[in-house]
Amino acid sequence: MSSPIGAHVLVGGGLVKKGLQEARAIGAEAIQFFAGNPRGWRQPTGDPHDAAEFRAACAESGLPVYVHAPYLLNFGSPDEAVLEKSAQALTVIMRRARLVGAVAVIVHAGSSVRPELREPALARLPRLFAPLLDTAPPGVRLLIEPTCGGGAALAATVDSTVEYFAALDDERIGLCIDTCHLHAAGEDLTGGLHAVVNRLTEAIGPGRLDLVHANDSRDPAGSHRDRHETLGKGLLGEDVFRSLFTIPQLHDIPVLVETATNEVDVPTLKRLRDEVRQGFSAAGSPGARPARTRAPGARPRPVE
Repeated sequence: MSSPIGAHVLVGGGLVKKGLQEARAIGAEAIQFFAGNPRGWRQPTGDPHDAAEFRAACAESGLPVYVHAPYLLNFGSPDEAVLEKSAQALTVIMRRARLVGAVAVIVHAGSSVRPELREPALARLPRLFAPLLDTAPPGVRLLIEPTCGGGAALAATVDSTVEYFAALDDERIGLCIDTCHLHAAGEDLTGGLHAVVNRLTEAIGPGRLDLVHANDSRDPAGSHRDRHETLGKGLLGEDVFRSLFTIPQLHDIPVLVETATNEVDVPTLKRLRDEVRQGFSAAGSPGARPARTRAPGARPRPVE
């Protein structure tokens, strides 16, 4: 299956009873959920029986799972206490991700808090992430998600994201892009999503872009406001999301929505994917594109 489509689901009340039930109801082919309170530090250990049942059910149905870290984690902070708490929380989250059979953990790129502290913040990244990756459970990849810009964000635009990954200098770390974030940071997606993806993948290397968050935006480009909208109802429009399925580098990449209208947006993405497939077929073009070459040491994607 090319480009599995899914959504961020709620798991309060149980991974199986709540999360899987919602996934099945909306027809998700991949899912994501928060490791705990998205705006808190405390990470719940979870119910091991629920985790085992969830892991088995997802494996049986071939459902890729992603875990999103809370927003408070900030590996760009000048405060050593915040850096230590971020590292401790991410360690727990990575272990929980292994228990639920997750493919990867997504964490925001973070902020240096003040613009003049950007360079030292970037310089610290290898020291902060290398120990976490050295002790990470096998089979769980770490993905960095650039933010919407503003507030001394370390990675938001294509250029700042490229600089961030150059500072990391670790091929074990992948990239998650968010259409709303890129738009809010000032990138032109309505006419240039192909160019944005090309610039990113050429700079950071093949096999590093592992996940797409497909979210429309309520606000204009460059607003630095992360306000998601139903696909096609915001300022990006359906054509941007249709183009996701025409970009070779995204051919087998899961596309997840993070809106309040998952039950509408998942079918919308499936329709757009089908329209693109039918277009290629009608034009006599092959329906499948060459598989990506993953970076050395990168985790192979589960067979769909």
